[in-house]
Amino acid sequence: MSTSITSGLRVLMLEDSALDAELNLRELKRGGMDLVSTRVQTKADFERALGEFGPSLILADFKLPSFNGAQALAIAKHRCPDLPVIIISGAVGEETAVELLKNGATDFVLKDRLGRLLPAVHRALREVGEREARRHAEEELRALNEQLEERITQRTRELGDKNALMEEDLNMARELQMAFLPQHFPTLPRGADEAASAVRFCSIYYPTSSVSGDFFNVVRVSETAVGVFVCDVMGHGVRAALVTAMMRTLEEQLGESAANPGKLLTDMNRALRGILRQLGTTLFTTACYVVVDVASGRLTYANAGHPSPLLVRRDTHEVEPITARRSAGPALGLIENVQYKTQERFVREGDLILAFTDGLFEVENANAEAFNQNRLRELIQRHVALPPPLLVRQVFGEIEHFAGGQAFPDDVCLVGMEIARLDAEAASEDLFSQPGESSSPMELV
Repeated sequence: MSTSITSGLRVLMLEDSALDAELNLRELKRGGMDLVSTRVQTKADFERALGEFGPSLILADFKLPSFNGAQALAIAKHRCPDLPVIIISGAVGEETAVELLKNGATDFVLKDRLGRLLPAVHRALREVGEREARRHAEEELRALNEQLEERITQRTRELGDKNALMEEDLNMARELQMAFLPQHFPTLPRGADEAASAVRFCSIYYPTSSVSGDFFNVVRVSETAVGVFVCDVMGHGVRAALVTAMMRTLEEQLGESAANPGKLLTDMNRALRGILRQLGTTLFTTACYVVVDVASGRLTYANAGHPSPLLVRRDTHEVEPITARRSAGPALGLIENVQYKTQERFVREGDLILAFTDGLFEVENANAEAFNQNRLRELIQRHVALPPPLLVRQVFGEIEHFAGGQAFPDDVCLVGMEIARLDAEAASEDLFSQPGESSSPMELV
């Protein structure tokens, strides 16, 4: 038994026999207990001692002339629920002893077996110590929980404020990025209504998060030519979105190369490599750039690791990639001093060119089956007779249906350019009707 429990023990004895009280104290002192005691015989003195004496242990005789241990037990448990009470009696029946223990007595000791008193007291005091330790631990745990809850509340509030600020920043970044996209498409001739333009455009831009790593732009190259630029930056989120802003800036700065797709991508790669070299990081973006001149019927293009745009011959319902197999260059930002080649094809009135990012066809269904490019071409072919804006929406809608409600894993950008009219004086129809004509792209030297 630890000293903290046995030293300074305050014993309240309810006992009408001075001799029995002395025997009880002698038994405890014989066990080495350092104690202070007081003896009472009446209910009034017992109740007074509970308050004034402040006992740490009660030894109660069961039978007294005007009071008994059962009554004392009830009073003690009402006023001091944790105070141990040991009933000491000369003769009590088993049923009475059991009833006393049920009502809260710590133990029951017969007067002719006082050898059990010391172990009973030790056990009672040990239980008190354990209860105190448990109560203290619970209080400490409760205090820690309160501190933790307060800290969690404070941290949650701080995170909420930071998240709100971040959300506000992301919303602004999204608005800025959307502002980078074409708000109005160019028309040919300049100033013509969209319905009367020789080229008409439609697009779908679908970021999978607040900001996107996809970007596209449509620019006027000359009075008879327009260009479509599409890029897809590695990764997602804010970093990719920042690079799209960089790509837009580079495209504007290198506008003098707009008429030559291969030169534009070559210059963009050189500039991007210079920036990434300073950052000391690996980053790349796939890109393609397509230029159509309605005066000559020429389609010129260059590709930097990007999915090939599709040329949709609406008069024959053919859908084919404009980029020849293995003719695309590497993605921008990966390799120094790459020379991207400008390739050439010819277009007819009514043709539709569709440029897109890989998020359009890499979506999977519930069976983890990718949509893929072959399915995309077949889907476009089924709806080739639709007006281009409706065709684009139909294609995107059916791919969403294929996904079965699952989110697109990547951003989606889809741009359509319809050749509504060619300049008949400048572009001879013979170019498309000569026997043996090849639809393969030609590389410009």
